[in-house]
Amino acid sequence: MIRVGLIGSPERPELQRLALRLEERGADGVVFDSREEPAIRLSTDGEELMGRDLRDCSAFYVSDLGLRPAAVRAPDGSLDRERSERFLRASQRHLATWTALFVRLARRARVVNPPRTWDLHGEKPFESASLFRLGLRTPVTIATNDPALLVEPPIAVSDGWVQKGLIGGYGYTRAFAPHASIGEARAALGASAALIQERVVGVNVRAYVVGGSVLGAAEIHASEGGEVDSRKNTGRVRRIVLPDGARALAESVARHWGMGFAAVDFMRDESSGAWSVLECNSSPFFVEFERSTGLAVSSALADHLTERRRGGPARA
Repeated sequence: MIRVGLIGSPERPELQRLALRLEERGADGVVFDSREEPAIRLSTDGEELMGRDLRDCSAFYVSDLGLRPAAVRAPDGSLDRERSERFLRASQRHLATWTALFVRLARRARVVNPPRTWDLHGEKPFESASLFRLGLRTPVTIATNDPALLVEPPIAVSDGWVQKGLIGGYGYTRAFAPHASIGEARAALGASAALIQERVVGVNVRAYVVGGSVLGAAEIHASEGGEVDSRKNTGRVRRIVLPDGARALAESVARHWGMGFAAVDFMRDESSGAWSVLECNSSPFFVEFERSTGLAVSSALADHLTERRRGGPARA
């Protein structure tokens, strides 16, 4: 029997759905709860995770590593520095341990997705800069802790700005207007940095890439026309066929990051029709997307994970 290691919270709907799809294919999805201490043992004979021998697992899907947030707040809302430092050290230790395991496993098994992709959600400025250096169309992005740049951004844009979190997936995108003064900007920054991005007026499109090819895509519309984040009060999701150029773009972005499974987010400009890449997600949600569009994401992912290798190096 084919066995696939599933890393993440057993309560996550995506992991539950994927385990069901694997079972339909006669495969066994072995869930490892990443919220627990990652008891990992590496030896010349093989690998062990949470007391289980991994030598019979031919593929692994990494949904979530269960790393603790580095910032811990006291009851009054202030930063608890002692606990934050302790949590940060624990997260660093766990990440190093997980990375060592999956680098080792990737020599013989399919790992979706590899360790180098896990930090992208926490490195939005790096991701945007990397896409720009590749020559891809991406919105102008400024990440800074300089209040002067939030009063007078150094680049002029035609449709204004939006503000996003430095770490993806936490909070919503919102409209941003430059601050009226240095003092106002400094107060808004506090002890952190801010990320602002050129606003693209148009439609958000998400494309799923599995095994190097686009599986399908859909437009995601907010319920209110002026909303800048389509995830907030999503009104309508409409399945579409990507034009060849956008399809090639999604596949090239996933390939660049080494992702065997990814959701690539675009904005399609309503006036010019141009496609701008926003980000590439290595562990995207897909259960609700399947329900809304009928696109069988979990089935395609299960097929990708159960494909028997025919020798050669492991593929992403």
